[in-house]
Amino acid sequence: MARSRQNDVVLQAKSVTMKYSFLTIPVVLFITISCQAPQSEEAMLFDSLEKLPSVTVKEASSFSLGNRNILISGKEQEISLETIQLFSGFSAAVKTETELICLDNADSFTKYPFASKQHFQLAEGALEVNQLQFISKDKLGITLLYAIKNVDNSSKNIQFQFQPSSDLKPSVLMDSTFGSNAVDQIIFDDLTGIFTAKDEGNDWYAVWGTSTDFRMSPNNSDCTAEISELGASAGFEISLELAANEERVIPIFIAGSDQGEFTAIETFADLRDGLFSDWDENFALIDSLQKTSKITIPEQEIQEAYEWSKYKFDLSAVGKDIDYRKQIGTGWEYQMLDDYRMHYIETLDKDVFLSQNDELRIAYEGVQSLLLDLLGIRADIESRVTYIRPNLPKEWKEASIENLWIDDNKINISISSEADQIIVEVTQTQKKAGLSIELPEEFSSVKVLGKEVSNDTKDGFRRILMTGDHVKIEAKK
Repeated sequence: MARSRQNDVVLQAKSVTMKYSFLTIPVVLFITISCQAPQSEEAMLFDSLEKLPSVTVKEASSFSLGNRNILISGKEQEISLETIQLFSGFSAAVKTETELICLDNADSFTKYPFASKQHFQLAEGALEVNQLQFISKDKLGITLLYAIKNVDNSSKNIQFQFQPSSDLKPSVLMDSTFGSNAVDQIIFDDLTGIFTAKDEGNDWYAVWGTSTDFRMSPNNSDCTAEISELGASAGFEISLELAANEERVIPIFIAGSDQGEFTAIETFADLRDGLFSDWDENFALIDSLQKTSKITIPEQEIQEAYEWSKYKFDLSAVGKDIDYRKQIGTGWEYQMLDDYRMHYIETLDKDVFLSQNDELRIAYEGVQSLLLDLLGIRADIESRVTYIRPNLPKEWKEASIENLWIDDNKINISISSEADQIIVEVTQTQKKAGLSIELPEEFSSVKVLGKEVSNDTKDGFRRILMTGDHVKIEAKK
């Protein structure tokens, strides 16, 4: 059924091409690209992944990568914008002299804050393929990079195949008033090397293609993602001659729009022209956030949940309009711990996309609220005082936060907690900013920077009020 529908699409594509005065699609055209040196700039993108935070994707069906504008999700790698769905999925394959290998079962699958990578070992170890996909911050499209390496000692002739299944229709975020789904048609412009899918009843478009460094021939792959009833499918093939140990990187750019064909093609061009600048912008942001508000706690799952909330929502500073001591009952902090242990990172991108409202942001900011409350940190920005009242779970012996910005003051706090001793150490860049350390009153012996000091008590807590760029409090029962 799917294969029959696919063949219909190719015939339809030819007739529509004539209507638009494009060149007729050649049925079969194999173009061999001679051996070239590896594209070092693109190889560097793969290498730079090692510097990014990452998690292993255990189930491809639960995978999601996106932001508020675009989402790629699931094993079939469905792609959707906020207003319209573009693809129900896409497939890639490598054809050697003896076999066709569908790239649908990765040996490893890794997710990064704005990208993901799948690794495939093919042809009994003679070929390696890495699929990298990443999203730009504000562009309605996705970039794919396929790095294909011949790890054998002899040269190889292969064909790389890529084939999406368009399914242009209202996204799950839209209601019935947005538009009615109609049959998709696909055309290929041989002059520009761009495929364009259009919903026949609406100005909904999806476009895709590669860089000008590669020539491609329209070709239907046997590794085709499932085609929906009103969808269509059309792909291309690129032939490569790989010398021993040579690697080539094939980029694919996918864009869409509900505002007409020109807007979709304009986004496609922006993705192609901005490949490296988009990556650098994303990378610089994550690198900065990694170093800011860095929390270290014994609970690895909670720490990861906090870190990934930073990357999605830029949780790097304490705002004066945020109340971190939520009035939802005693012990709320410990009840919330379980909420962030299970499937948090796997569902985060999809939840961000599907919510499209501030309630989700508030919910995920709860990770920061939770951890700041467990560390006992509360800021009074107007009075320039930071309050610290440690509130760690019994199982936590140590916790710390580095480079937390409270207004213009960058502060580091570490807490060590034992049954009969608490140590709190603070450094801050604004030495005139006030610090109020509050400890349970049963810790009667208090030293500040090694010297015994007197202190007052209020509401069951001892308070040590200080200024300075370095404070260390040691308290014993």
